[in-house]
Parts: sequence; structure tokens; C-alpha cells
Amino acid sequence: MVTDLLSWIAQERDLAFAALMLMGFIEACPGLGLFISGAILLSAASLIYAEGLLSLPEIVSAAVIGAFISDQFGFYLGRYLGAELIDLPWMQKRAGLVEKTQAQLRRFGAFTVVIGRLLTMVRSLVPMLLGASGLSSIKFFLFDVIACGIWGAGLAGLVIGVGAVLGA
Repeated sequence: MVTDLLSWIAQERDLAFAALMLMGFIEACPGLGLFISGAILLSAASLIYAEGLLSLPEIVSAAVIGAFISDQFGFYLGRYLGAELIDLPWMQKRAGLVEKTQAQLRRFGAFTVVIGRLLTMVRSLVPMLLGASGLSSIKFFLFDVIACGIWGAGLAGLVIGVGAVLGA
């Protein structure tokens, strides 16, 4: 089954790029990101890298683009929902994570964008909460570019490390 998937990816490089982008999006997507582990993205990226099906810059670019788009989506969803976001039932079930994120925002301001991108448990919540908090769109955009760049560098390092174990 894995060999079939790898041969498909070898023939459909553009679709492999799009699939990695989608995984980057879903892993950070509001709501979905709480249930979808970044380990799936890391595993797929490492396998594709180890097999030489896409270059490391292509792999990281795809994941970063998906993550960035997801963060922007979450931010503007939070901006749209506003303060009502906290009252949603699925947010109430995660009240502890919401409070930790709000405490980060009070303590670190716009740097919370970077912190949130690097913490898996709150990654999909932070952009929404920042949008609802009234953080400037420009600040969020700029800090998200930095955050996704740092995250992408970390992903590259992990992919190279796992790729070395897999024989790349």
C-alpha cells in the first residue's frame, strides 16, 4: 500500500504538494486542529522527503502555505464571531485552553501569534482568539509570517532528521 502511494506521488507531484498544503491547513484549522495531529503532516513530509519525491523547500513551502492560510482563516473567523466565540459550546469544553491562550495574549501581546504557532495544543485556537480580541490585522499578518517561518524551519529540521532515519 505504501509503495502504491509513493508511486502515485511520484507521478502526481503537484497533487502531493497540494496534499501537504492541505495537511498544513487542517493541522492548524480552527476546530479540526484540535483533533488532527501534526504528526500526520510530519510523517507524510518525511516519507516524501526520504523517497526524494519533492525537495525539502517544496515540502516546507507547501506546509507553511497551508498553515499560514489556516491561521488567517482562523483570525478572520474570530474577528467575525467576536466575543461570542468564547460562548460557543465547543469552546466552553476547552475553557482551560482558552484561558491559557488569553493569559498569553495579556502577557505577550502580538508575540502570542508566534508562541501559539509553536504550541500544538493551542495552535488552532490562538488565531481565532486573537481575531476576537481585536488585535490589528496588520500585526497579526506580520507576526504570523514570522511564526510560520520559524515553524517551517522547525519542520524542515524534523523532516531532515526523520529522513535520515528512513535513509534519505
